[in-house]
Amino acid sequence: MNILKTIGASFTKLWRWIRETAWVQPLLIVGAIFAVIFSIPKATSWVQSFGVGTSTAYYMAQKKTLEGESTSAELTSEADLLTGALMKWSNFADQGDGEYATYQEFRTAFEASSEKSVIDRAGGEKFYLVYVAKGSDACDEAQEGFESLQDNWGSRYVAEDGKSFAFSTIYTDEDSTNDDDFALDAEKTAFNRYLLKFDDLGFFADAGARFDTCAYKKNANLTSSSNYDNFIDAGTKLDSSSFIKPTVILVDFSKEAFDLGRVGVSEILFGISGSTAYDKAELLMQMWNHTSKSDTSNPFTTVYNA
Repeated sequence: MNILKTIGASFTKLWRWIRETAWVQPLLIVGAIFAVIFSIPKATSWVQSFGVGTSTAYYMAQKKTLEGESTSAELTSEADLLTGALMKWSNFADQGDGEYATYQEFRTAFEASSEKSVIDRAGGEKFYLVYVAKGSDACDEAQEGFESLQDNWGSRYVAEDGKSFAFSTIYTDEDSTNDDDFALDAEKTAFNRYLLKFDDLGFFADAGARFDTCAYKKNANLTSSSNYDNFIDAGTKLDSSSFIKPTVILVDFSKEAFDLGRVGVSEILFGISGSTAYDKAELLMQMWNHTSKSDTSNPFTTVYNA
C-alpha cells in the first residue's frame, strides 16, 4: 500500500507541475501531434500488410492459388485446375472448327465434365481472368476500373447478355511452400513452374494464336505483336517479371462466343488503358460485349466501324 501511495503521490506532483507550468503544455501538445504524425506510416503499413484498403485485398478475394505448384503435367494447384479446364474447353483443336461441330454438342459434353465445377467456382459461364502482382502500380490503377465496372454494373454499364459481373485472379508473384524443393533457380518460383507446365501443355501457344486473330487487335490499331508474342512464349522465357501485369483474359462459354470460334478464352488485354476509372471500366465493358452484333463503336466486335 505504501508503494502505491508513493507512486500515486509522484504522479500527482508531476501533474500539478505540468498544470502550473504553462510553458510546458504547448510543448506536450506539439509532441503529441508529432507522435501521431510519425505513427501514421507504421500504422498504414501494418494495415496494408493485411491487404486492407489496397488493390491487393480486392484481387486477393478472388485468387486462384499457386500453392503446391509442380513442374509435372499433373494439375496440382487451383490455378492449374482452372487453366487446365480453360485449355480443355476452349475448343482450340489446332485453331480449326474444334472438336465439337455444334454448340449443343459442345454444351452437353461441357455440362457433364468434371471441369465444369472448377469453371463455376471461377465465375461461371463468363468472367474475367486477371494476372496480377502485389505492389504493381498498373494493377492498382486497373483496380479502379474493375471496381467502377462492378459498382455500376447494370446501370452505367450494361452487359448485353444480361450476365453478372465476375472475375478471378492469379498472382504472378505468389510464393508456394514447396518453392525450395526445386534445384533450378528458375523453378523456385511457383508462377514460373506454372508457365513451364502450360507451355508444355500448349495453352499459351493455342490461346495466344487465338488472341492474335481477334478483332480488337486490328480494330484498336495494335500494330505491334510483341505483347501477343510474349504471351505465346511465356513458358519458354520462364521469367514472371516479364509477364505483363495486369493481363486480362475474358472467358466466355456462351453460344455467341462459340459461333465466333472463340468459346472459352475469348479476348485479352495487356494492361487497361484510360485516364479515369470510368474510361477503364468502359473498355472492360466493351471487352465483355465482344459478341455484339449492333454496337459498331465497340472495337472488340466484328461489326466495329471506325
